[in-house]
Amino acid sequence: MAKSSSRLNPILICFLVFIAACTTWTENIFAATITISSVPSSGVAPLEVQLVCVTSAGTSQPTSYTVDFGDGSPTETVASTLYSHTFTHTYEAGYFQPSCSIVKIIGITSQSKPTKLIVAKWKFETQNDIDSSAAIGIDGTVYIGSDDRNLYAIDPDTGQEIWRFMTNGEINSSPAVGSDGTIYFGSADGNLYAVSPSGNKKWSFNIGNFIYSSPAISADGRTVYVGSSDNHMYAINATSGTYKWKFETGDKIISSPALGHDGIEPVVYFGSLDKHVYALAANNGTKKWVFETNAEVYGSPAIDNAGRIYIGECKTGTANEYQFNLFCLNIDGSKKWEFDGGTGFYSSPAIGPDGNVYVGSWDGYLFTLNKDTAVGNWTSRTSPPADINSSPAIGVVNSKDPVLYVGSKDGNFYALQSPEYDDPNRNDWVFKTNDDIIESSPTIDSDGTIYFGSRDNCLYAVNPGNMQAADSSWPMFHYNARHTGAAENIIIPDVISSDPAHDSAGDLFDVAVDTSQFKINFSPNIESSQIQADSFTLSRIDVGSGNETIEGIATLEWNRYNNSGYHISAVFTRLNDEESLEFGSRYTASIKYMTQEETEGDGTASELTYSFTFTTVAETEKDPNPDPGPSCFIDSVFQ
Repeated sequence: MAKSSSRLNPILICFLVFIAACTTWTENIFAATITISSVPSSGVAPLEVQLVCVTSAGTSQPTSYTVDFGDGSPTETVASTLYSHTFTHTYEAGYFQPSCSIVKIIGITSQSKPTKLIVAKWKFETQNDIDSSAAIGIDGTVYIGSDDRNLYAIDPDTGQEIWRFMTNGEINSSPAVGSDGTIYFGSADGNLYAVSPSGNKKWSFNIGNFIYSSPAISADGRTVYVGSSDNHMYAINATSGTYKWKFETGDKIISSPALGHDGIEPVVYFGSLDKHVYALAANNGTKKWVFETNAEVYGSPAIDNAGRIYIGECKTGTANEYQFNLFCLNIDGSKKWEFDGGTGFYSSPAIGPDGNVYVGSWDGYLFTLNKDTAVGNWTSRTSPPADINSSPAIGVVNSKDPVLYVGSKDGNFYALQSPEYDDPNRNDWVFKTNDDIIESSPTIDSDGTIYFGSRDNCLYAVNPGNMQAADSSWPMFHYNARHTGAAENIIIPDVISSDPAHDSAGDLFDVAVDTSQFKINFSPNIESSQIQADSFTLSRIDVGSGNETIEGIATLEWNRYNNSGYHISAVFTRLNDEESLEFGSRYTASIKYMTQEETEGDGTASELTYSFTFTTVAETEKDPNPDPGPSCFIDSVFQ
């Protein structure tokens, strides 16, 4: 009987090695990596594009190339044994993803990933830079200002000029369109203009200094608000162009005003280069509150559907430290949160349908922040880094997937989509202009066309298809395509802020242990009869032995808004304020109140509980080797 062997036959080993080598050789020879690129990758219709298909060298020889142009036209096949082939095709306006496939000599077919191509409907050329943002009229007419001193009216379908209105200064101010079609805008010649839809001047109001701020229009259409380089915010009668009121700040106002509501009355919000954000009563210009920032405020506020204000700060020139913030402010002027954006925010925020806040920064970042917590959801950056001064606009593709549109100082206009949309047909692309996009912000009209200006003197119109402006509280610069700057459908929450400040993220950290008072500030819509002051409690949370109730007295305070109304604060005051809270401990403050909303349709009120937690500052560790001070010898010498 033959003996079995545990060792492999040398001939078998050689055979296996041969098979493995042949397999690798076959894969290398017959497999192909094929890519497709478009030259150019963006432009204006009709655009002739070269689609370059390349297969990897060292693989088996090609026999044919087939291109799918991605625009619905028939595919094209060309027989070729070369390792690259170029197709030429002319595109009309839209967003396209052409792809290419190749057949190898042994019949293997390989498919490329699609390339991306964006083609503008048209471009309109002026005689100088465009830093103004386009506004859309009632009939769809596009209005844009230029540094060539003209305001242009442009046909949205053809890109042809309808008329122009000339001023005596550059127009950086973005136009706003009233409900009657009147166009309002400022000029560097110091005038605020009102122009009819036919291009005739209705009136002008002379301020006497540069106007970079873009006007806002009241909800009733009767008042126009605009800031000026003479340090004032103005309210002008929209019909007659006569002066209503003005408010003085400590420096220039570049920021464009935004109109909101604080539960009592309409409010004008704006920033100033004097490092403050202001809230004024819209009807008479009375100061309601002022919030101090760390640097100049150039950008304009965005307002969410709870009335909260989002605005950033920045510093021109050289700074010792680049730690500038985007702020979220409550309607009473208290700070809800701040986000350190490094180099600062000239860009104005936009708010998406998901409630996220989108804003660009001077070092090329586009941030996506949770509106309640300022936690970043995702971030994108230009490469190489280039300023984003333009304010983003938010569109929705196929009625659901948000896409951000924004310009950059690198001359590119970007469409950016969240990384969570892992789809080969993503709608992110880059459109290249011939100069910087410094301040012009994109505007989205009702049919999904995006308008943006560049310092190559041109206004571009791009429609990627299947897209519309997001249905959100503030989807683009100055709220809507007319740039009225007036927020709608604001619903003030029952509780607007607290002291110490907190948000819905959970704990507030590093609260001083000697804090003696805690406030919960209610909406102006909540009356004293709805608040159960005696239910206001403060407790230390102890996981081991349960909560420890802190003794104190709860009272109500009435806070005036310039004699136009008030809101109520519930105040908890610790009885033993000589004894500090525990270091590094968690506490919760809680109060009950009644809402007037009907619960079952019977008109009865429901009882709600509002609470927040905070953690006190940790105790400072003592130095185990403290400095003993001067020695006895030294002491004796100087006595």
